[in-house]
Amino acid sequence: MGRELTQRERGIAAFMIDNGEPLPGDAVLDADARERLYERLDAVRAGKPCACGTCPSIELIDEAGQAPDVELRTVLIAETEGATLLLFVSEGQLSYLELAPHGDEPFAEFPITAPSQ
Repeated sequence: MGRELTQRERGIAAFMIDNGEPLPGDAVLDADARERLYERLDAVRAGKPCACGTCPSIELIDEAGQAPDVELRTVLIAETEGATLLLFVSEGQLSYLELAPHGDEPFAEFPITAPSQ
């Protein structure tokens, strides 16, 4: 189910795994946890897109076509020009890749270049 991630989506997810900072109060991901996420990235597929119409955010699903639906999660965050990037990690699984615009300007896709840290 779902579709393969685009090269751009996969690149942003990999960048976030390596460099994203947990939101205040979320669990810190150590190097081993980040390595496990990075290893799982090849099997992740794109699920439902965001319905807002102003961003390229996507649900991240596993081989069975399901995203983890749990309350225990870590959100990794990074800033890029005009938007915030978030990678949701639910019980050790990648579950959502979000680009939240800072203004009214829509984003058709994720940025090409690595965001600032």
